[in-house]
Amino acid sequence: MDLSITPCVLSLLLIGFSYAQEIKISPAEKSIRRETNQKGLFITCEVDGLADDQNANLEWLDPADNVIGPYNSAAMSRIYSMQMRTSNELQFDTLKNGDEGVYTCRGTIGGNTITNDIRLELYDGIKVLSNHTQQPNIYTDAVIACAATANPLPTVQWRFANRTEVKGERYRPLPQGLEIKNITKADNGVYICMITVKEMSDSLPFQINVTVTVPPSLKGPPTRSTPIVGKRFEMTCVADGTPRPSFTFKKDKIVLTGERYKVSVVSDVNVNQGMLVIEELQDSDEGTYSCVAHNQGGNVTESVFINTIVPPVIEPIINQSVPEGNAVELVCIAKGDPAPVVTWRIAGSDITISDSQDKDITIESSVEEQPLIQVRTVKLKFAKLEPKHANNYTCSASNEAGTQEKDGRVLVEFKPNFDDTPYSSTYSWLNEKTEIKCVANAVPLAVIKWKHNGAIITEGPNFKISSERGTRQMTSILEVSVNVENMNTIFGKFTCVAENLHGEQEKEITLIQAVVPSAPSISIDGVSPTTIDLLITPHQETGGQPIIDYKVVYYAEGDEQNKVTRMAPVSSNSQELRTQFLIDKLTAEVRYYISVEARNNVGYGAKAEISDTTPAVRQPNNPKVTSPRTSDDPNTYKLVWEKPETGGKPLTGYKVKYYQVELKADDPEKVEKVVGEMITKTVDQGDTTQISLTELMPSSAYELQITAMNAIGVSMATTKIFTTPPGGLPNTGKTEGMATAAIIGILIAIIILLFLVIDVTFYFTKQCGLLWALKGKVAGGEAGGERADAEATDHEKEAFIKEGKQDSEEPSAKENVDVVNETDKSGEEDKMKELEPEDKEEKPVTESAEEVKEEAPPASSPQTETAPTPTAEASAESAVPDPQGDDKDPKV
Repeated sequence: MDLSITPCVLSLLLIGFSYAQEIKISPAEKSIRRETNQKGLFITCEVDGLADDQNANLEWLDPADNVIGPYNSAAMSRIYSMQMRTSNELQFDTLKNGDEGVYTCRGTIGGNTITNDIRLELYDGIKVLSNHTQQPNIYTDAVIACAATANPLPTVQWRFANRTEVKGERYRPLPQGLEIKNITKADNGVYICMITVKEMSDSLPFQINVTVTVPPSLKGPPTRSTPIVGKRFEMTCVADGTPRPSFTFKKDKIVLTGERYKVSVVSDVNVNQGMLVIEELQDSDEGTYSCVAHNQGGNVTESVFINTIVPPVIEPIINQSVPEGNAVELVCIAKGDPAPVVTWRIAGSDITISDSQDKDITIESSVEEQPLIQVRTVKLKFAKLEPKHANNYTCSASNEAGTQEKDGRVLVEFKPNFDDTPYSSTYSWLNEKTEIKCVANAVPLAVIKWKHNGAIITEGPNFKISSERGTRQMTSILEVSVNVENMNTIFGKFTCVAENLHGEQEKEITLIQAVVPSAPSISIDGVSPTTIDLLITPHQETGGQPIIDYKVVYYAEGDEQNKVTRMAPVSSNSQELRTQFLIDKLTAEVRYYISVEARNNVGYGAKAEISDTTPAVRQPNNPKVTSPRTSDDPNTYKLVWEKPETGGKPLTGYKVKYYQVELKADDPEKVEKVVGEMITKTVDQGDTTQISLTELMPSSAYELQITAMNAIGVSMATTKIFTTPPGGLPNTGKTEGMATAAIIGILIAIIILLFLVIDVTFYFTKQCGLLWALKGKVAGGEAGGERADAEATDHEKEAFIKEGKQDSEEPSAKENVDVVNETDKSGEEDKMKELEPEDKEEKPVTESAEEVKEEAPPASSPQTETAPTPTAEASAESAVPDPQGDDKDPKV
């Protein structure tokens, strides 16, 4: 090969290779169509097969062949290119009208230029000019608007929300929308306007929410609060409509605006209301008010006239002070709208004063009309004043806006009187300071002075004067000191002189000398072995002062040097003049001499004397039962009694017997028969006054007997019937005992049975044990056994006969009780003839009791009292009275 042609061949090869390279554009279509205002379009051009040392230098040209440069931040380029080694991107941030045309991508490779282009076409996309929410008026041929634009022009189809086609006589598609004839609330819902541009294969389903508009309607005229001037005023109107209406308020056809007028709307599921509030109503707010409810369907108005009400206002009332017998009037002027009703009454009273109540009092009334206000004047007129007319009077003015009251005072001037002076005489005594009080009623207030024996009294050692000022009243207090030097002249008449400008009056008050009281009257109300009960009656001559207390002096016969002095306070019972006083801790069978002196503020008076002898020591009196007839518990009865008179010896205890009985049908206070065994409880402490009786049956009747005991003997018995309410079984304590015994018995039986099983086993296996031993004895001594059996039989018969004789000789328990009761009763009757008056001792108590069961005695009346035979302990005691026998505290 000719080497000279080699460069030419290589050049031709390179040129052929460069022409073989081409520009590719993406998208690959020669023409693309996009919607105006679309955002973010980019077109890419690139060259394939470039050598590493080659650069295509690609660039974009616009339809006017201008090079499109890179992004310029200063100019905020909308169209720009992004250059790379093998590609270049054409960027459109937003497509605008005018951007359409042919865009060329140009490159230079090895000095050769290559190009490729793409056409950009723009069209106007679907635009909807109507609203998604439309509210046509009810009962009209409404058009649901769906105005849409596009290039090319779009077509429209109508569908319901479920995508079915809208069709029917009531529906007619129009260029501007869908017509619905006589639209109602039933037509509310979602309609779909399907907009299509067939040429562009573009469509848009546009949803329209249709809510039929109902023009507002007011539910009656506006409601309002009472239009009181100075108070908060509210006006409210309620309206229906769709959509919910708004509200406007007008006064005299002018819309109310500004800070004074607050308009609000309250809406919930059930109500839609507008409210106008005026915080402080004025007279000028009177007029015609209108409430306007409106929505896009129209408006409606209701009006009401507001006549403002002015609350009553009373002008100050002028007080009057006029001499007795003159005429005077109190004037009450009250303003308000409407004119208030005005009345007069005495302050603090609810009774209105009228002409008919007092011939000297009349009521005069008149009304004057002023702009926006009315004035009523009411006069309370007194033709002739009397002291009884002096008072505070209340004027009351009322209308529907409220009530106001004010007081006026009438002072009746009169000369002094002493109607409220508490007494015309009083008492004093030696070394006593006594106040003499003089009360003078007068208007103006009186000036008071004192006289004694015609001479004006001035303050000094014997007299002090003080005063107290009251309403229409002056009180003067003269303190008089009585001493040895003046006691012969100080007593007598004192004169109180009261004077004012209408005259002078005098009041005489006598100061009387008080003395000690006369001797009282005394008597003996009761005597026991250790007490004497006195009754002291004051003498009518108390010396002018109340009795404070009594000094009681007493001593035993032959023991005058050991006199005892005690003070007896006056009875606190205002209905009882007599004073009861107990002299206690005396010795039995001793004569006592007693003297009594009454004391008042002056001192002790004359003595009254008496004497008496205390009786011998004896058995105690029977206790008095105070517990109720019916028990609170079905199985227990709480027996309560009062501690009886001790008889001169300390109480050693009580004995209680009780048993179940049946009561007479015709007289439930008497026992028909005894049906239960007797239970006895003994209380070992004399201070105890209650005990619980147990083991009772529910719904049952019982009779009890209680006696008291001291060292001398036993008291007569007090009998009482009581009943138990329904309830459970009695808690006798036997159930637990029986259960324990049963358990023990079962254990013993098991042990015996176990022993027998072992013994039988030993009998047959080892020829030993109890059975084996018994067998040997029986076999060895049959004859002797027969003799022993005969002797045993004879002994048993003899014991049985002996036992039967003993039983026949013993009386039954029932018979024994009867005999004892009869004996006790006869013996006690003889003993009670010698009993002395009752003792009256009371002390705190504690309880201790033991139980013994006996057979019940025969039935008896609850009022029956029996005296059981004294106990062995009592018989063992000496019959000589104990001079130190315990007795009770004094009763006064």
